[in-house]
Amino acid sequence: MLSTVCFREFEERDVDFIYKCKNDEKLNSMIIGHFRPYTYKEARKWVEGCMGNHDTYHFWAICTNDEEKRIVGWISLSEIDKLNQSACFHGIVIADKDYRNGFAWIESYCFILEYAFEHLGLNRLYGSSIIGNKNSNIAGDLFLFTKEGVLREAVIKNDIRYDVRLSSILRKEYFINKKSGKYELRAILKRLKEMKNITK
Repeated sequence: MLSTVCFREFEERDVDFIYKCKNDEKLNSMIIGHFRPYTYKEARKWVEGCMGNHDTYHFWAICTNDEEKRIVGWISLSEIDKLNQSACFHGIVIADKDYRNGFAWIESYCFILEYAFEHLGLNRLYGSSIIGNKNSNIAGDLFLFTKEGVLREAVIKNDIRYDVRLSSILRKEYFINKKSGKYELRAILKRLKEMKNITK
């Protein structure tokens, strides 16, 4: 797998970037959470909350794969439940336009899958996405999540009611997919091309 980005803990220097992102209405237009502008103090508090180890959630800065390791986005797990061995793929944001060509996005999904199943030893990883958000829904299919259902008209964005898709992947499915090479870059890009051809 190529490495256009890497993943690290949040740092104090990330506050300016997060402040800008949290106040970008377009960037936040298709996430499930509601948009509201952040003060600089709130952005700092958000970054501080992402730092360190937490029992039920973990955030990583997606950053440039060079000496600077400049933040370009973030990725997270939430609702980590060690008893039931499950977690929610809370979200992925790639805000730097230079890193929106798809490769950073693919690397981030592979990272979170590996972390959930190989590092934490979870049995189930699940997530949700607004059905109107093409990228999020393609990602679920691309990384072989199983659609579990739809929450009808569950989210309001820009005065429009959207359905929310629920999906998950199990530990055994992840390892079968990995062993058969389905998470190698060539296989991922092939599936992506096929999916785009179907939607034309």
